[in-house]
Amino acid sequence: MTSTSTAAPVEDLVRSLYRLGMVQRDIARQAMAELGSQGFVALGVVHRDGPVRISDVARALAVDLSVASRQVAALAKAGYVRREADEDDRRAQRVSVTDDGRRVLAESHRRMVERFAAALHGWAADDVGALAAGLDRLRADFEAGKAETQETQTP
Repeated sequence: MTSTSTAAPVEDLVRSLYRLGMVQRDIARQAMAELGSQGFVALGVVHRDGPVRISDVARALAVDLSVASRQVAALAKAGYVRREADEDDRRAQRVSVTDDGRRVLAESHRRMVERFAAALHGWAADDVGALAAGLDRLRADFEAGKAETQETQTP
């Protein structure tokens, strides 16, 4: 397939992803009310990888350290994460999820699954699986492309 023959389908995909982004933001507003979508993702990173440094959160979210720091500070203020001295470097801190953080993360996830289940109620399980597989493939291809770009740009 040439780039000319893929241009129209790729344009359609990009438009669909824009529209899907609007759906995701709507679901995030309702399902993740306590956290906001960015807080949900940051808390998810800490839950999955923790205890972690804030710089690890920033790297995982692909945001500036100051952005991750603000997100973690808000999560700490809400009682969803706790800060601890880093055993390897006492000047640094690591953050980990609290019981309240695990609870709100699970509840937000549950509400998100409910919203998607309601939207997809008429879909066959195979169609939902195919969509998930296609999105996973797209994400993996983006990650591979990002890694290749970084390798070619590194002096």
